[in-house]
Amino acid sequence: MILELSPPLLGVLLAGLAAVGFAGQFLCIRLGTDTGTVSDAVLVVLLSNVLLIFPAVFIFHAPPYSALFTSVSVASFAAAGFAGMVVARVLMFTSIKRLGANITSPVIASNALFATVFAVVFLGERPTVGHYIGIVLIVVGIAVVSWETAAVKNTDQSIRQTGATLLLPVAAAVAIGVEPIFVSTGLAAGTPVLPGLFVMAGSATISYVLYLVWIDSLHRIPIRSSATAWYIAGGVSTTVGFAAYFAALEIGSVALVMPLLQLTPLIVVGVSWLFLPQRLERVTWRVTAAAVVVVIGATIVSIVG
Repeated sequence: MILELSPPLLGVLLAGLAAVGFAGQFLCIRLGTDTGTVSDAVLVVLLSNVLLIFPAVFIFHAPPYSALFTSVSVASFAAAGFAGMVVARVLMFTSIKRLGANITSPVIASNALFATVFAVVFLGERPTVGHYIGIVLIVVGIAVVSWETAAVKNTDQSIRQTGATLLLPVAAAVAIGVEPIFVSTGLAAGTPVLPGLFVMAGSATISYVLYLVWIDSLHRIPIRSSATAWYIAGGVSTTVGFAAYFAALEIGSVALVMPLLQLTPLIVVGVSWLFLPQRLERVTWRVTAAAVVVVIGATIVSIVG
């Protein structure tokens, strides 16, 4: 007997899988950068994305493949890839290495706030009361994370100094927040999700490799190192997250999908507390509470948006 799932239930399962996939990226990068470098992490994750998405385009789409793209969609997805897959990842992975995954992930979730701001500025959308409530919760949650980071990481560091350190994940959240503007433009131009993701990952990989060549930092990645294995796992995890996320949105409603997707910081905190050594991740009740507040705020903003 074949178990048949209703579209809402399938959407829930896919959204949950997406949250787990995105959480897995945080944890894998945390473990890998313990001995490896951020530049290797970014490059390996990008290459993993490309190698996984490329065959999927041929499996799910028929030729002629050139008909899948327009000049506008290619430019839009390339811009989205640079913002969300290069700039955001360099900042996010550096933050994970310096601050930890359970502190970085709630701040990254604030990208819903910046996505709302960009939608208001560039798309002419009007914020609602729900937007303001969600934004307040996100800001409060980040403030708690900032305070707790100062207490945990360095007792001599002021809240202001810690706030400067937290600019890394905040800037990453800004880059992720601008990504949907370009993605929506690319989709509106007629390019489907998978080809769009391929352009994002491909252009991001090319631009990052050129950057490494320019600064003379491109080198052979150690294949047999444990750090590289974690980076590959992170690339697989984030690719699964993206695929499940977009599939969930196609099947289920935003009100159903987004609350589950925003659970990523809580998954990161929970797994960090259960499995990661304290020298890598020190999970406190304040960080957990802040993650909950940010999740609620980001969920409200995402749903009303």
